[in-house]
Amino acid sequence: MNKNSTFFDRLEELRKAEGFKTINDLALNGLKYRSSQKLNRLKTGNNKPSAEIIEDIKNRFPHVDLNWLVSNKNEMYLPGADLTIQEPEAPAPCKECALRDEIIDSQKQTIKALQDQAAALQLAMEIMSRKLVRKNGA
Repeated sequence: MNKNSTFFDRLEELRKAEGFKTINDLALNGLKYRSSQKLNRLKTGNNKPSAEIIEDIKNRFPHVDLNWLVSNKNEMYLPGADLTIQEPEAPAPCKECALRDEIIDSQKQTIKALQDQAAALQLAMEIMSRKLVRKNGA
């Protein structure tokens, strides 16, 4: 990285090093922002990062040297930083989600049963209609 790089340039370098495809990906999935606007406004180099952004990056990427990120001093990663990729823990299923899924499954079964009944009634009506036509036609 050249000495005249901007904060956004270094953020892009961090994004790539951490495996995020785009700044939007970093914002939404890495920093858990609702949009990438906070980061994209830094593209021009005229805007400075807020303390909130710096703190969010520090909390999400504790192995990153903030001196490098903010002022391009030192290296991207802190000396001795553990750069082992750790798989995130699978979230525990929530009770409400399991209940919701059970209700949805039950409703799907009910809908299927009602559709089958409707089809059977329609068939019965067609048969009765044919019989009536035959009776009146005879």
